[in-house]
This record gives sequence, structure tokens and C-alpha cells, in this order.
Amino acid sequence: MQTKNLATGLAILSTLGFAIQDMVVKLLSEIGSLWQLMFLRAILVVLILVTWAVLKKRSDIIKPKRWKWPIIRAFLMSCAYSFFYASLPFAALAQAASCFFTAPIFTCFFAAVILREKIGFWRISSILIGFLGVIYIIQPGTSNMQAVLFLPVLAGASYALAVVITRGFCADYPSLSLTIIHNAFYALIGAFMVTFIPVLPFSAELKAANPFVLLGWVQLTSVILVMIGITSLTHILAMTSSIRAYQIAESSFVAPFEYTYLVFAILIDYIVWQYLPNTEGLIGLTMVISAGVLIAIRERSLAR
Repeated sequence: MQTKNLATGLAILSTLGFAIQDMVVKLLSEIGSLWQLMFLRAILVVLILVTWAVLKKRSDIIKPKRWKWPIIRAFLMSCAYSFFYASLPFAALAQAASCFFTAPIFTCFFAAVILREKIGFWRISSILIGFLGVIYIIQPGTSNMQAVLFLPVLAGASYALAVVITRGFCADYPSLSLTIIHNAFYALIGAFMVTFIPVLPFSAELKAANPFVLLGWVQLTSVILVMIGITSLTHILAMTSSIRAYQIAESSFVAPFEYTYLVFAILIDYIVWQYLPNTEGLIGLTMVISAGVLIAIRERSLAR
């Protein structure tokens, strides 16, 4: 019982950490550059984790057994973060998060296709419920359609592919090595983008409309540096808490608590931006949560 209580606390701490991280990124989107943020944050995360491993004399936990699958996973995780963060200047945190939380639904589909896992009636039903939930949120074909919300859906799909690769091909790799490779890869992407975006022929109007994605290196101010530091620390806190929660309790027990992120996101939207989701958004959010929880409950019953 104590173990489950600890896992519950760690899972909720993880979602709070991710929510604060994403709030800071959304605030930073008004004054900074996505690629500069990702480059500096990734470098800082790698330095902190490598320093920790060296001080603990545990260099073995930062070295992968092989490189192929960790690099593919790193590419997919980088796509997930990039797609999600690119949507934040134009969407409420709760909206983007609701679309991103299609990831468990995509995971079921990709696991069936790539890992040949069987999916039955309940998982198929969950996929359909989640799909309908996303339709409610994005509202395609209507005057209220927000095409930008396809970005966090793509983020969810990319994240799901990374999860399936982790499960199928990296299960026995040290988790710290996967985190370091992911961040090192993202640092390379960030360095590439801040170098070449300024020379690409984007119009001034387009850059003005989406500076967060289309700007390269911007002048570093104390505010930007503090924000990047906060995202680095909350990223490490959230990832560490999440990993530990899944290590000490069943995945099917921990997974539903990840949806507390959406509660924190709604609260942050209201407190910081005075935004509340509309009726369609709440219906869609509820359907996405229901689909994910149904998958988790089904996984738990099958594990017994």
C-alpha cells in the first residue's frame, strides 16, 4: 500500500513538473526562440546528468548497449517535443495537452503493427473514443477549426512511436542513457536550426506571425536564462519522478494518474491566461481521458 501511495505521489509530482515546464515554455514563446530553448536546455540537462553519473562513479548507466534504436528513439522524441511546443503560441495549454494525450491510443495501434501485440475489442473501442475526442477538440470542417492542434496530435504519434521502440527494442538499456542521447540529439537539432533558420528565405510577415519557431538565436536576457533554467530543472524532476513511479508500481496503475496533467493545465490556463475550455473542448478532453484510462484498466486486468 505504501509503495502504491509513493507511486501515486511521484506520478502526480511528475505531471505537475511537466505542466510547469510547459507553462514556462508557453511564456517563453512570446520572447524567445524554440530552437535556442531546446539547444540550451538540452545541453544543461546533459551536463547535469553526466556530472551526476561521474560523481556517483556510475559511468556505465550513461552508455547505451547499442546506438541504432536509441538514436531513432531520440529523433522521435525530438519530433514530439518540437511539434508540441510549436503549437503553444497559438493554443491553450489544455487544448494542446488534450491532443497530445492521444499518445496512449497511438501506442496501442503502433504496438499492434510493429510489435505484433494483439488488440481486442476494448483497445479498439478506446482508439475510436480517443479519435472522436480529438475531433471534438479540433472541430475540423467548422468555422471553429484550429488546424494548429494537429501539431500536438503529431506530437502524440511521435511520442507513441518512441514508447513502442523503447518497449520493443530498448527495454534493457539504462534509462539515463536514453535520456542523455535524446537530449544530446535535441541539442544537435537546436544548434542546426539556430544556425540555418536565419538564412532561409522566410518573409518578415511570416517571421512576425510565428517568431518562436522561425527565429534563430535571440539575445539572451536574464529572464530568458531563468526560464530556460526552470524548464531544465522541472524536466529533470518530472522525468525522474515518472521513471521512478513506473519502476516501483505497475504501469497500468500509474498511467491513469498521468491525466492529472490536464487538471493542472486547465488551472494554469485560467490563472495565467484567464482561459477556460469551451463545451466542445471539455467533451473532447473527457473522451480522450476516458480512452486512455480504459486502455490502462484493460492492461491491468490482462496483467492479473
